[in-house]
Amino acid sequence: MAMRVLEPLPASRASFRASLATSLARARTAAWLGWQVEGNWADPVLFSIYVLARPLATALILSVMYRTVRGHGAVLSVFVGFYVANAFHSYVNTVLVGLGWVVFEEREEYETLKYVYASPVGMFTYLAGRSSVKFALATVSVLVTLTAGWFLLGVRWDWSHVQWLPLAAAMAAGLSSTLFLGFLLAGWSLVLMRSAMVVLEGATLASYLLCGVIFPIDLLPQPLQWVSMSLPFTWWYEAIRRFLAGHGTKGLMQRFSDAQVLLVLGGVTIAFALLARWGYFAFERRARQLGRLDQTSLF
Repeated sequence: MAMRVLEPLPASRASFRASLATSLARARTAAWLGWQVEGNWADPVLFSIYVLARPLATALILSVMYRTVRGHGAVLSVFVGFYVANAFHSYVNTVLVGLGWVVFEEREEYETLKYVYASPVGMFTYLAGRSSVKFALATVSVLVTLTAGWFLLGVRWDWSHVQWLPLAAAMAAGLSSTLFLGFLLAGWSLVLMRSAMVVLEGATLASYLLCGVIFPIDLLPQPLQWVSMSLPFTWWYEAIRRFLAGHGTKGLMQRFSDAQVLLVLGGVTIAFALLARWGYFAFERRARQLGRLDQTSLF
């Protein structure tokens, strides 16, 4: 019986697999380091309380806000839609803005940014690894907020009306856009110095106000409505409301069908992915030219 001789992999495929394995190993190392940075300041019990306290407090604040305005025509379905959007906004606060804070902290507090940049891991892979930890923390926040809403605040939806396939597509696009824009903010933070803190805080507030998290974008001035509709998160939250809670937002967003919402979300996500990739490396080159990778402001 003739033995079958296995042909060696082409050099290009073998090189690609080796490069991919190396990148994944470096990303895992960065993720492990990120977990140490995020959680080494307290014992596990205290850290768990810290992680759970914020989403619970946010849920209770939203409940009080709704009960306050309930007598002025607010209905439960509207509250459910905005509550769900606020829950998933944790990804934007934790991942998108958090990657910028990684740059700021590494340079200003720990003064290790130049070592990360010069290490075999590399800055881009390091940020990717750190983002995985922030995604995990944001997921805990989302689950805690939704669970508290379901069992304590009456924020419920009909599971039979959930559109799972469009919801999965919307989640993939929304989480991807969060990561892409997180890299863009991180690149911008490489160029900025102390003002990076102001920019990151401003990005947090702007994303909360412009993306229809807790009120319809119809309440914004006309120019800001166009800005809002150019952001992927506005369409992401609208898709979550429609495909999970069963209804969208009345007003301007009501003009679009479910298919149009998904189509626009996908298009805007791709556009921002291209912009973020170009922007990050452009900012990184500029930061290197300006010598900002090892320059601190004694903050």
